[in-house]
This record gives sequence, C-alpha cells and structure tokens, in this order.
Amino acid sequence: MMKSNRWLLPMVTVGLIVLAAGFLSYWKNNQRLGKPGVQIIELDDKGKLAMAFPETVLAYGSEEVVVPDVVVNTLPSDTTIGMRLYRGGDGFEMQLTGVMMGTDRTSIHQPQFCLIGAGFNIKETVLDTIKIESEESYELPVMILKSEKELLGRMYTGYYIYWFVADGLATAKHGERMWWMAKGLFTTGELQRWAYISCLAVCDPRNEEVTLSRMKSFLVNAIPRFQPRPAMLVPSSGDKETASSIGSANDHHLLDSQKDVGL
Repeated sequence: MMKSNRWLLPMVTVGLIVLAAGFLSYWKNNQRLGKPGVQIIELDDKGKLAMAFPETVLAYGSEEVVVPDVVVNTLPSDTTIGMRLYRGGDGFEMQLTGVMMGTDRTSIHQPQFCLIGAGFNIKETVLDTIKIESEESYELPVMILKSEKELLGRMYTGYYIYWFVADGLATAKHGERMWWMAKGLFTTGELQRWAYISCLAVCDPRNEEVTLSRMKSFLVNAIPRFQPRPAMLVPSSGDKETASSIGSANDHHLLDSQKDVGL
C-alpha cells in the first residue's frame, strides 16, 4: 500500500500535465481571432496592417515614427505597431503608440516595462478616466504613470497614459485584460484581439500640470478618430468639465524642456 501511494501523486501530476497540454493545444488549433477594438488600415495586398491614427489633431501636426528593428524583431510577426509624433506650434510634443496583437498574446506586455527600459523611474501610478465627447460620450479608463529621468545633469518628468482595448472591451488594468482574454478563449473559443494604446510626453518639472492637461485635451479629441466606443462602456450623461476645455486654456505655454529630451 505504501509503495503504491508513493507513485500515485507523480502519476496524477503527469496525467494533469498531459491533459492540460492537450487542452491548450486544442484551443490553440481551434481558436478564432476576435475583431480589433481600434480602426486599422491595410497597407498592401499582403495583409500588412497599420493603426489608423489621425495625421492632425486640434492644432497638432504629426509625423510617423519608424519603429526600430529591435522592437519589430522581438515581437510576433503578426503584431501591428503604430507610432506618431505630434507637435504643436509652440514645440510641445507627444508620442502616440499602438501595439495590437495577432494570434500571439505575447505581443503585449506590462506597460511599465516600456518606461523602465527607456530609463525612466516611475514615481506615481494613478487609475483615472477620460471623458470622450462623441455622439455617445463615455468615460474611458486609463492609467497614468508619472516618472522622472535625468539627462545631462537635469531632471525631467515623464507622463505616460495608457489603456487596453478590444472589440467591445476596454480596461486600464493589465491583470483584468489577461483574465478577460483567458475567460473569453475558454468559454467561446475566441481569442480577443487586444491593442495597447499609450501617449507619452516629457517636460520640465515646473510644467507638470500644463503637460498633463494638454495630453488629456489631445486624447479627448484624438481617440474618437481611431477608436469606437467599446460596447461595455455605457454612454455617460451630465455636464462635466472636459479635458478639452481645461487643456485649451494652457496651449500658449511652450515647454522648452522637450527640446532637450527626445520621446
């Protein structure tokens, strides 16, 4: 009896591993890829995709940023990446970035890795919402990371606003996104096609309030241009002061520090 019990646990463990492997293999071979939660465009007849970020937003013009090869080569081949640098007439700059997964969920990682990898030290993490004014206004959950970085003996503040969006879904929490994706895969066989959208700006510490206001103003006007309202986010009502009205009052400020720090 003692000898048989000794082998029981290892046999059960091996059996569970085999069953789990078979289950995962089945879902991988039979899963359906969900629809994107953002607008995309087809660049060629080979199916290459791009984010449909607008070229101009308010008084900001933009230019496409070439994604570094080191980034492209480390992500799954069916990952869709878009980067645009927006610049106001006074020199204020923001970078809007989108990463959308294909059949491999490893296209998207925890956003904190991006900032830390770029040499920023994260000081604050705030869960917030941005009221999107469109045909059906809604509150979009976002995460705001406040960080700092030293360059040439000077300290700069970085603001990084991000969220995740899929067809009908939106969240600012990485763990919640992972749970929804796993639940959807095992209950419906559909792999939700998540996109990770972020906006980055760098400023002198004296201009933090102005910078954050302008970023929110920009996003209020940019998001409806490339992201439909996720069905889970019900239309909001009531008169609230929007980020657009807050930010527009500060647009005359020139953030000279952005000339010293690249995005």
